[in-house]
Amino acid sequence: MGMGAFCSLMIVSAALAETFQLKNDKVQFEVDDKGNLVSLKNLVKNREYAGGKGLWRIIYQDGLSLEESLMSEDVPVKVEKQNDAIVMSYGGDFPVKITCTLQGDEVRLVPELKNASEGKILREFQFPNIASVQLKKDTTFIWTYSGGEAAYDIKKWLRSGYTSYMGPDEKALQKYMMYPGLVAMNCFMLKDDDATLYVANLDPKFGKTLHLGRLNKKGNIGDFEYDGGVDFTMVKYPFLNPGESRVLPQYVLSPHCGDWRVSAKKYRKWADTWYNHRPITKQFENSNGWQRTILRHQYGKVLHPYSEIPNLYKIAAEAGFNNIRLYGWWKEGMDAGNPQYTEDDTQGGDAELKKQIAKVQAMGGTVDLYFNGQLIDISTDYYKKHGHKLSIKRSDGSEHFERYPFGGEGTALRAFGNKTFVTACPYNPEWLEMLKSFADRAIALGADGIYYDQIGLDSQPCYDKSHGHPVPFMEIMHAKSEMFKKVTEYVRSKKPGMTIGIEHVCDPVAQYVDYVHSGNPFTHYVAKDKFGKPLTQYIPFYDYAFPEFDTCDLSILDNRDIARRNNLSLVRSWRSDVSIFRCRATLNEVLVYKDYVKKINALRDKFRPLVLNGIFRHTDMATCTNPQIEYATYTNGDKMAVVATQSNQNEAKMKFAAEGYEFVEADGIGDWKAKKSADGDSLDVELKRDAIVVCVFKKK
Repeated sequence: MGMGAFCSLMIVSAALAETFQLKNDKVQFEVDDKGNLVSLKNLVKNREYAGGKGLWRIIYQDGLSLEESLMSEDVPVKVEKQNDAIVMSYGGDFPVKITCTLQGDEVRLVPELKNASEGKILREFQFPNIASVQLKKDTTFIWTYSGGEAAYDIKKWLRSGYTSYMGPDEKALQKYMMYPGLVAMNCFMLKDDDATLYVANLDPKFGKTLHLGRLNKKGNIGDFEYDGGVDFTMVKYPFLNPGESRVLPQYVLSPHCGDWRVSAKKYRKWADTWYNHRPITKQFENSNGWQRTILRHQYGKVLHPYSEIPNLYKIAAEAGFNNIRLYGWWKEGMDAGNPQYTEDDTQGGDAELKKQIAKVQAMGGTVDLYFNGQLIDISTDYYKKHGHKLSIKRSDGSEHFERYPFGGEGTALRAFGNKTFVTACPYNPEWLEMLKSFADRAIALGADGIYYDQIGLDSQPCYDKSHGHPVPFMEIMHAKSEMFKKVTEYVRSKKPGMTIGIEHVCDPVAQYVDYVHSGNPFTHYVAKDKFGKPLTQYIPFYDYAFPEFDTCDLSILDNRDIARRNNLSLVRSWRSDVSIFRCRATLNEVLVYKDYVKKINALRDKFRPLVLNGIFRHTDMATCTNPQIEYATYTNGDKMAVVATQSNQNEAKMKFAAEGYEFVEADGIGDWKAKKSADGDSLDVELKRDAIVVCVFKKK
């Protein structure tokens, strides 16, 4: 008998209020006759999340006042049952209809909005608002910034959202990020030890959705504390004019058993309706990462001339890398001149660059070239003739500007700035052709790979009606995804083995590339769990949901904390992004790093089919008796690897058990031991501080 047979909808009469309930053996969802959420409960774990408040907030424009607030508690509502659903119909200037159903351990909610006012604009809809959410001492907030970030002390984290003059801090402190482009997936979670609340918006058009946490004030202004309850919600931006209406994509509230891995599987099940990952190239399969270096910087100085390119590769190869990535290879220099990329005639132009790339290839190496996927330098002829027409415009008609104040040993460039950019609206066919031309240029230069910067990064909504898209264009990342899909198809058609990379983890575009250059890999310790294990902010949520995904570390720039952070990179299956002193130098300037990453690359080479090109399983495939150990498992065919490290103790002992597998071999770095246990069913491992070991098992 299916789960639906156990689902019941009840109307409960109470002395003061009537309540409406969806319930099965897993979940209870209940609202009162005012539309307040009075129960959102995991019945298996007896875990209640609801705070008894309304489910939405509307922000509307009324004349000159751009942000007036309307709470669902302040609007008349009719709550009723319709078959197996609860339907809440709100009145007023902005009628809202919310249809709620229960499927297994998931409450599904579909809002319908209408602007029935005479002259107001419905700008944003904050929903589902889990207001005054019930938190436990150990509740962790997780969202998908850079693939996965955790806030272990939620109230402390929200208190850092103080804005001074920028926001209404007298009401609440807020933390937020936008999907897609800053958070990688349209979901967030509240996790306890054995239960999780999963909140998601299943939007196939990838419309802008803000993920928002709010720490409310307690007390009167002038004498209050930021401890008046925590709210979590999502925000959509319909910008409805009078008479307009919209049905928003379905939302999911799932108070499920288990941790964030259950949530990841839920999201992937939905993503499989649109996600279409392309197999990575053989070249990238064989990569340990890269050394990336800026040749000429924004301020005009040549840091590394073309003639030095073969030596850049030689230095990287000495540490076990077969790839270098070149930035600032054009005349204007890094973060300048986009999208013209003028030939550097001071160094022999493209002919000389191509010659030096060929020398690297003759040495057995590969070369990737950098291009920016959206920036247009306003000092260029391209901007003056074309770029200003296809740039993203703001609501006041001005262009969206970005500035990157890079400098040398002076201070004026960093203090006052040097270059100003606009960003291209991806809806324009002309920009698609521009990105294709970058590929043509890279192929003509003989490059093995191409890197498009900022493609996964958030694009601002565009208000330029001449582009032909809706205004404001809130589905701009969908357009970016469709544009880049065509770019990758073009590159594959021109040079099938060419690697393609982009910046920033973002699920609409990550599906089309070989790798994503992460925004922040979180390798610094910020807390400890109840066992005393040091924790970074990183949660491998994206990697677990999309195990075919590849990324890199991004913060190891010098000789500091080398063993621990490189060990974490290997445990997490990250390739190395070697960007010494922000890409201005090479590994020869940081010999501690160079020597250690060479050892890491030797392990990568030895166990490549598993630890780099296998399927990331987090800790699913093996158990560990020591809770302070950092480890992950990988599978490929009939083999499984456990990669384990620790930097918290002088010496740690543990047993790994992998049901259905038998130990084959192990190798590592530092002081480690691994041998079959006396009982033959587990593996005894010892790790001294900063040691790392890879243990390979095979199915029995």
